[in-house]
Amino acid sequence: MYVTPPTPPVTRPVAAPVWWQVFGPGLTALIGLFMLTAIYRFDGMSEIQRDFGLSDVSLLLIGLVAYLAGAALAAPAGLLLGARFPTAVAVPAACFLLLGVALAAFAPAGGVLAIGRVLSGLGTGAAAGATVALTLKLRQLRAAIAGVFAALAVLSLVLGPVIGQLISEAVGFRVVQLAAIPLLLIALVVTGVIGLVRLSTAKRPAPPVSYGMPYPPPGPQSGGV
Repeated sequence: MYVTPPTPPVTRPVAAPVWWQVFGPGLTALIGLFMLTAIYRFDGMSEIQRDFGLSDVSLLLIGLVAYLAGAALAAPAGLLLGARFPTAVAVPAACFLLLGVALAAFAPAGGVLAIGRVLSGLGTGAAAGATVALTLKLRQLRAAIAGVFAALAVLSLVLGPVIGQLISEAVGFRVVQLAAIPLLLIALVVTGVIGLVRLSTAKRPAPPVSYGMPYPPPGPQSGGV
């Protein structure tokens, strides 16, 4: 009896990311970098320091060190997983940042503010790591995308104290934190849409055609007359 050989398992190659996938985690990372410096001002004591009665050292620990510590913890995960699972990394990153700015906006004391800054740092670090990982894996426009996001990152850090000071002096520092929430919701929508589009346009290789003969070749039948 002829037996058809088993079909070898099909392994799908991992598709290289495309340039527009960077915009999901990239937008979240830019918002996070802006929020990193938005609580400061260039010409003296910030509104958040005055409202909470924080010393310079306390502001440094709560405002900067806590944020950077969270970013340092989450950035490796973004670097390792961001290129392969950009949506799965960018969505939680935006959620962490969203929760962090909400806690900072409604914080009654410095302890809650510190927790909010750590959560914001986690989201920013994961999104920044995913952005870097995606950019390094690009086959086209890698240099252009890297240059644009590097310039925007520096601009976000520089504009944070300027815009934060203007809003804080007019309506309070809490509004600065609340203003980030609709931007993060937009980042979540952008990330989700990009993930769905990438999923629907991913090329799925067809299973290999079996060249085995399902039936034995025709031949003379054995038997007597």
